[in-house]
Amino acid sequence: MSEARIGPRAPEAGPRPLDLTTMRDTARRVVDSGARGPKEGLEAATLLMRGYLGLLIPELEGRFGQLGDVVRGPAEAGVGEARRRLGAGPGPLGPGRHAYNLARSVIALCTHLGHAQERGDAGCVESWTPPNGTTVEMVPAGRFWDAVRVRSHIGERVIERLGTGGGAVVEDWKGAVFYWLVPPGTTDAWDLPPSVVLPLGIATFVAVPPVSCTGEEKHLRWIVPLTATCYLTDPELLHDALTTELSATGGSR
Repeated sequence: MSEARIGPRAPEAGPRPLDLTTMRDTARRVVDSGARGPKEGLEAATLLMRGYLGLLIPELEGRFGQLGDVVRGPAEAGVGEARRRLGAGPGPLGPGRHAYNLARSVIALCTHLGHAQERGDAGCVESWTPPNGTTVEMVPAGRFWDAVRVRSHIGERVIERLGTGGGAVVEDWKGAVFYWLVPPGTTDAWDLPPSVVLPLGIATFVAVPPVSCTGEEKHLRWIVPLTATCYLTDPELLHDALTTELSATGGSR
């Protein structure tokens, strides 16, 4: 009688990691196509984006406890916006815009999750020390955060629209622009009129005032003050607010 050879048991295969690159690239193709395409293609894209979000949301939620407050806020807001879009359905926007919005949420959650996976607690974002004292600093975008420069005639209304859901905002009243800070890489797929809304990432610099500069007499100041709990803005909430205001004012001017 032959005897079975007993050896160490093969380790059980764990869940496969999410392929964030494929998800992000696929979502970007949906974004690039906009609301165009045949009905069948839009339905397939919508189902695929819904499936991606069904995987991304619980994965990111499971990492909330690893994130510091600065990074966790935008990540939670991104998940909340993704859930809202999933529950809303096409509605009056139509299937094309619905697929587009779902794809934008996929891109945002992939970016949030990528940061969490690569840095554990996203330390590179929290390691930034804002200027103190009286000196304005030129800070490179794309490392600690990306910035979104918005013309003042739109930015003022966006601040009101976001309310307490937004983060800190720098105002340059001489240049008639506002700057929001968002997690790095989360504006890559934006397609808004650059004369009004300009994302700033790698290879650009932003003039950042000291945290104490909040008075109206300063030409460069924090119009929404920077604090430990008011820092980054969720890019999808900002994008939606900007899109709404641009539509209400007839686009760029």
